[in-house]
Amino acid sequence: MNRLNSLLLAATATLMLTTSSCKKDSETVQPGGSEPAFVGKAMMMTSFQVNPAIDLDADGKLDTDLTIFLRDCDKDNTITFEKNGVMSGSNGQLSCSSDEADPSAAKPSHWTYNESTKTIRIVKDNDPTDVSEWKVVDASASGLKVEVSVNEPTRSYKTIMVWKPV
Repeated sequence: MNRLNSLLLAATATLMLTTSSCKKDSETVQPGGSEPAFVGKAMMMTSFQVNPAIDLDADGKLDTDLTIFLRDCDKDNTITFEKNGVMSGSNGQLSCSSDEADPSAAKPSHWTYNESTKTIRIVKDNDPTDVSEWKVVDASASGLKVEVSVNEPTRSYKTIMVWKPV
C-alpha cells in the first residue's frame, strides 16, 4: 500500500471511528430545540465508500468500499449524538487492543449541527485545531448518511458513511 493510500485510510478511519466535540456557532441546533433525526440514537457504521476509487491494498484493483479494510473490532463501534450536544460512543464488544485496560466507552465530546448547511461540525477531543465537518446527505429514523471531504496534496476524495441505529 503506498504512503498516500495509507494516510488516506488512516485519516478517514480515525475521523469516523473517534468521537469528537464541536464549536458552537449561531446557526447550530441547540439542546432543547428541534432535534435532527439522528439525535439520541446509538448508531453503527454499515457502509464506508470512497470516490474516486483508489487502490488501497496495492493489488492493482481500484477500491471503493473501505469497509472491507476495517478490523472486526472497529466495525462494532457505535456513536451517539446526544440531545445535550455531547457525542458519545462505544468501542463495542470486540477489543482492538491487547491491553485489558482498553475502555469500552469512547471519550465523550461535543457536536453541533448547522441546519442551513446540513453540516455536523466535529472537533476531536475538545481540540479546536482538529476540526472535521460531516455533510448530511440523508437523516431519518432509519439512519444517517454523511459525506466527508478528504484533501490530500495531490488529490481530493469524498467518503460516504452510512450509520444505522442499533
